[in-house]
Amino acid sequence: MTKILVVEDEKNIQEMLEIYLASQGFEPISASDGEEALRLAHQETPQLIILDVMLPGIDGFEVCRQLRRSVKTASVPIIMLTAKATLPDKLTGFEIGADDYVTKPFDMDELVARMQTQLRHVAQALLSELTGLPGNTAIEQTIKRILNDRDGKWAILYVDIDNFKAYNDAYGFLQGNELIKAAARVIYQAVDEMASSDPENMDFVGHVGGDDFVVTTTPERVKPICEKIIRRFDAEAPLHYSPEHREQGYIITEDRKGQMVRYPIATVSIGVVTNQLRQIDTPWLVSKIAAEVKRKAKAIPGSSYYVDLRR
Repeated sequence: MTKILVVEDEKNIQEMLEIYLASQGFEPISASDGEEALRLAHQETPQLIILDVMLPGIDGFEVCRQLRRSVKTASVPIIMLTAKATLPDKLTGFEIGADDYVTKPFDMDELVARMQTQLRHVAQALLSELTGLPGNTAIEQTIKRILNDRDGKWAILYVDIDNFKAYNDAYGFLQGNELIKAAARVIYQAVDEMASSDPENMDFVGHVGGDDFVVTTTPERVKPICEKIIRRFDAEAPLHYSPEHREQGYIITEDRKGQMVRYPIATVSIGVVTNQLRQIDTPWLVSKIAAEVKRKAKAIPGSSYYVDLRR
């Protein structure tokens, strides 16, 4: 549930907000003064803060200033509540980092609509602009979440496009972006089709950047997902080459040493990290194993996947 911090010293308004937000599927937590608001904001890490301007002790403006100075709360959306609708007050709020303003008395439905807009902006900021898939922040959060589940069995697929640099050099970055977007579609569709048959499925697809992707799933789904990705990418990739290059099965372009080299039609390599046979409990260890399995997968000719099954 999305956690909302309500900072309001008027008890009746605070209770009304708590009841209504809970009825809309949010998890409200409340503070009655500025000091308590700052403590709860750091302790509870809410996804959004509704902050009254007039508070006992430090006022809402100062609370907003301090929240924006903290790394932990700097990007949390803040909607300020005020009985004053004057332009100077609103400008002050925006200057110190407020994201929106609602004037008392306010309509609950309008407030929730404004909240959803701010939450949507945050969600969009977590997405890759190129592919629309979740980006690095969401990937890190997802991996931390599955590592914290000590009893769960999981697998993380690290997917990248072989010979992508050569393709980019030969066809340019705009066509390179199209190949990346095609890979994103292939990966997402392969995972989504597996998820559709399981209502409790929690699989995740993220775009690290460039031609690198991450999938989190369960060990039993690794083989069918990898096989779907490989089969579909191998059918898709040639369509992004000229008829001449498709027919000959390669392109010729310079390598990093300035030598002219033949590069086959792009393929895909998938390295798989899993805790199926051994405990893996830190992001550092996941990264270390990921680098190893990606090298193993890339050493296999053509599109391939390699699962780490060491005990």
